[in-house]
Amino acid sequence: MNPIRCAACALVLGFLAPVWAVNKCTGPDGKVSFQDGPCLVGQGEKMDVKPAMQGATPVSPSPSTAKEGAFGLTWQRKHYLQNQGVPQARAALERNQQECAAIAPDASVAHAGALRRSTLASGSQFAQERAAAAGKDKAACEAQTEELRNQLNSLEAELGKL
Repeated sequence: MNPIRCAACALVLGFLAPVWAVNKCTGPDGKVSFQDGPCLVGQGEKMDVKPAMQGATPVSPSPSTAKEGAFGLTWQRKHYLQNQGVPQARAALERNQQECAAIAPDASVAHAGALRRSTLASGSQFAQERAAAAGKDKAACEAQTEELRNQLNSLEAELGKL
């Protein structure tokens, strides 16, 4: 046989989990004995035995006894809120407020191409539509600002509790 094949077979057989057949036999005097050969008829049972280490499971500590280390979850959350969460929320709120300030109902009409505000009639449909659209944009922007402000307040409150 080829030496490589022998080595491969030995390697494969080495990784197989061994299982032994053990027979539990009861003698005529009532004593129990274990043997690898079969018992007399009707005086025993066959048992499959596996190594104990294969089925062993590690015991995890209960959550009540586990203590948080120096860089535990509380520290990580506080560090995130201080360095990323709150500053990013503030920046998003400021950016949104700047975008809201840029929306002015009169600005869209003043730069309407060939039409100028001075040439439009005061009750024209074009001016009314543009003002209504700008009003909707402004309301949506204010709602977004309020939502961002609430998120910032909740992050700051969480940071205060830590």
